[in-house]
Amino acid sequence: REFFVKRGIQPSATPSPDFEEPLPVPGQSVEEELGAADGATTEEKQLSFQERLATMTVPEKMKYATKGTREHRSILIRDPNRLVSSAVLSCPKVNDAEVEAYAKMGNVPEEILRTIAMSRAWTKNYSVVLALVKNSKTPVALTLNLMNRLVEGDIKKLTTDRNVPEAIRVAARKKYVKEKHG
Repeated sequence: REFFVKRGIQPSATPSPDFEEPLPVPGQSVEEELGAADGATTEEKQLSFQERLATMTVPEKMKYATKGTREHRSILIRDPNRLVSSAVLSCPKVNDAEVEAYAKMGNVPEEILRTIAMSRAWTKNYSVVLALVKNSKTPVALTLNLMNRLVEGDIKKLTTDRNVPEAIRVAARKKYVKEKHG
């Protein structure tokens, strides 16, 4: 501070915002939020976020989706509102591991799986492609296209996987036989 004061720059009365801090909750001051976070375990914080989620508006949810923590994003990806769940994928903090986890989830909207499958950046990762193919909610047309990128061992496993649609099992069986005899 002295360095800046000597050069004629006066410090502000309020500190500048730090974006690494948790976002304030509607109806609760920042001090209450931080105080609750110190004494609460992660499970209690998670529960309280889920409780607060019910009273949040769509813009507030979108703000949490783009600037919140990994836990917030994992909850908000399943939100029935398309804007909120799509905002999670547009967050710059989302990495391949999170996208793979979203692709494995059976309770995410089909549109999210479609968005992941259409993104070249995410489908470069083999584990994301495999998760999309194994997810029963992924649209069959996209699954058939992604199946071409799988290795023989994974295609063989798909032939007997009861969690994928019948059309995918049949296509996997045909592809496996073609590669085996081919």
